Amino acid sequence: MMLKQTNIGIALVLALAVGGCGSDGSAPPPTNQTPEEVQVELFSWWVNPGEAEALQALMDLNKEVHPNERIVNAAEASGTDAKQELSDRLAADDPPDLFQQNAHDMRQFVADNPGKVEQLDDIFTADNLSDVVVAEVLSDVTVDGHVYSMPVNIHRENALFYNKRVFADHDLAPPTTLADFFAACETLKAAGVTPVATSYQGWIIRIMFNSLAQGTFGAEEFGAQWNGAAMDETKLGEAIDNLNRVLTDYSNDTAGDMDFGWTQAADMVFEGDAAMFFHGDWAKGYFVQKGWEPNEDFGVVGAPGAANMFWYGVDVFAMPVGGPEPDAARDFLRTVASIDGQVGFNTVKGSSPMRLDVPNVRLDTMGQEVLLDLQEAQVRSLVRNPGTYDPAFGAYAVDRDKDVLMQVFRDDPPH
Repeated sequence: MMLKQTNIGIALVLALAVGGCGSDGSAPPPTNQTPEEVQVELFSWWVNPGEAEALQALMDLNKEVHPNERIVNAAEASGTDAKQELSDRLAADDPPDLFQQNAHDMRQFVADNPGKVEQLDDIFTADNLSDVVVAEVLSDVTVDGHVYSMPVNIHRENALFYNKRVFADHDLAPPTTLADFFAACETLKAAGVTPVATSYQGWIIRIMFNSLAQGTFGAEEFGAQWNGAAMDETKLGEAIDNLNRVLTDYSNDTAGDMDFGWTQAADMVFEGDAAMFFHGDWAKGYFVQKGWEPNEDFGVVGAPGAANMFWYGVDVFAMPVGGPEPDAARDFLRTVASIDGQVGFNTVKGSSPMRLDVPNVRLDTMGQEVLLDLQEAQVRSLVRNPGTYDPAFGAYAVDRDKDVLMQVFRDDPPH
C-alpha cells in the first residue's frame, strides 16, 4: 500500500487563515510557502505501450491545470491481476482515489457494492456533459438515474487490422465480407505468410470470435441476439466453425505459447510475419508507439460482413467512497472529460472520443474515419461479455470442443 504524505503546508496555511488576521481584519502577510503536492492514487491496468502513454497524457494535462495535484498509477500488474488486487483492496476498506473499470461491468459492480461508489452527477451537471456525451455511452454509465463513472473513451472491438505492405505485396484489398476474408487467407497462406495473428488467451479469442460471428449473423441479427433475443443456434454453430477454421488453418502456431499475448500477436503484424489481427482498436495506439503511421503502414476495417456495426467497449474511471483525496480525484475526472483530455488521450490510445463536440480536425485520418463509422453505424452496441465467456474461449482454442462452447451460450446467453 502506498503511504500518503501529510499535508503540512496546507494545514499551516489553514491555521494562518483562521488565526493569523490582524486586529484591523487585514490578511496576514504573504508567505513563501507552496502548498504541498496532493497525490491521487489511480488504479489502472494500462501499462502496455500505447495505453501507458495515453494515460500519461491525461496525467500531464491534469498537472498543467492543477499543478499541486499528481496522479499516480498504483497498479503494479496489468489485466486480470490488477483487477484482483483492486478487489482485495476494496474488500479491505483500503480504496484508492480512483479505479479503472469496463463500462459493461460497472452496472453489476455498483449492484454488488452498494454505497461503495460515488455518484458523479455534479460533474456532469456543472460541465453540461449530458448534452455532449454519446447517448448510448451516457446510458452505459448511468444506474437508476445516477452517473457512477466517467467514460474515458470509446473502443471499437470489432476491428480488423492489416499490414498495408503485406496486402500490397499480394495484391489484396481489405476484406469487406467473410468470403473476401477467407479468400485473402488462402492467398496469404499459399505465399507463406501467416494470415491471422492471435493468442490463445480467452479474451483475445472472444474478440476475434465476435467479429467472425457478426459477419456470420449480419449486424442487425447479431445486435439483436447479443442483446437478449433468442439465439439462432444454427448460425451460432456456423460462427464457431468459422472460428475453428481460422484457428486451424490460418493462425500462428505460436498462439498457445506461454506469455504470448495480444502485443506479441500485434508484433507479428508489425514485423510482416502475419497480415491481419482481429482486436480492439487499442492496437492502433500500440502500432503508433512502435513507429507506424495510421493509414500508411497499417489499415483497419470493421468486421468483414458487418462493417455497419460498431461493437464497442468503454473504459471508465470510478471513485470509491472513502478515497483519501476526493476533491483532487474529481479534478482529474473533469480533466478526463474535457475536450483537451479527450483529444490528448484518444489520439494516443487509438480509441474515439466519448463526446460528440470534439472537432474532427484534431484527430488523425484514421481517427476521423473510425469516428465517422461510429456516427453512421446502423447498429451500435456495448460489448456483452458474461464472465463465463473468456475461460470458455480459452478452453476452446485448445480443445476445439464445439459442443461445450455451444452449451456455454445456452447456459449463459449474452445479456
